[in-house]
Amino acid sequence: MNNLEEFLNKYFKKDDNIILACSTWPDSMYLLHKILETSYKDNLVVCYFNHKLRKEADKEEEFIEKLWKKLWFHVEIWTADIKAIHKIIPSKSIEEIAREKRYAFFNAILNIHNSKYILTAHHLDDKIETFFFNLLRWSKITGLINMKEKSWAILRPLLNITKNDILKYLEVNKLKYNIDITNLDKEITRNYLRLDIIPKLWKINSNFKENIWNFMSYLENVKDFIDIEVEKFLIKDWIFSVKEFKNLDLFLQKEVLRYIFFLRNNNSTIWLSESNINEILRFINWKNNKTIKELKMLKMKKDGDKIYY
Repeated sequence: MNNLEEFLNKYFKKDDNIILACSTWPDSMYLLHKILETSYKDNLVVCYFNHKLRKEADKEEEFIEKLWKKLWFHVEIWTADIKAIHKIIPSKSIEEIAREKRYAFFNAILNIHNSKYILTAHHLDDKIETFFFNLLRWSKITGLINMKEKSWAILRPLLNITKNDILKYLEVNKLKYNIDITNLDKEITRNYLRLDIIPKLWKINSNFKENIWNFMSYLENVKDFIDIEVEKFLIKDWIFSVKEFKNLDLFLQKEVLRYIFFLRNNNSTIWLSESNINEILRFINWKNNKTIKELKMLKMKKDGDKIYY
């Protein structure tokens, strides 16, 4: 039994549909073909979402259609003209609209195929890249840990697989894939990190990927420990005492706020800055006992000794 088979057994029963979010790029092509090597091959549903943001997207859609006719897996394709939608809703960024429509597609597919999870092909290099990206723009511990094996309905079975492993497999097996040329634009910070900065770390220490992986695992253990302490304080749902909050160590106060922000902002702390935390601390410590504080998707109401969030 291979590692992917073990992973699928952990989350699926033998008759469950396996939903794969597919881009046609190397990572998702690798995962697609690896699933076809498992006993779940007849359960595979490959999903492609065409954002109409790149001229290559229509060719990728055709690529998927040709591939399913050859390999006989089920395919689901949805198209949304994100730029046209943005003209109608200019208050939202193109990235935000694309994400919303993509997740609406995922939700629809989960319902249609009566499945709990969607697999994505994020791998170890993605996780390391996100670690440095979030570190550079300042992130709480959650952002440094970043991608987890399971979050929401997303499963990521390749987080211990490197990009080199993926490319070698595709080359050895002569498997076709597409390349997103925007990933070569070094003006984009993530691409610059991936193409220029991170390879230099390999020259310093060829084991740096393993070391970063171990460090992120360590951080995850630290976060789990902190969360247990935070949950002891937040024993009541959506309310806590100002007096009891002030009795906490300052570090734990900040972690309580990080935890609450995480809950109220779609399981993310990416945009929570140190100044944001200090701003909320000032609100809680303010003598005015009847006031409201709003920060992104977080809304707090102070009523006497109680904070409602």
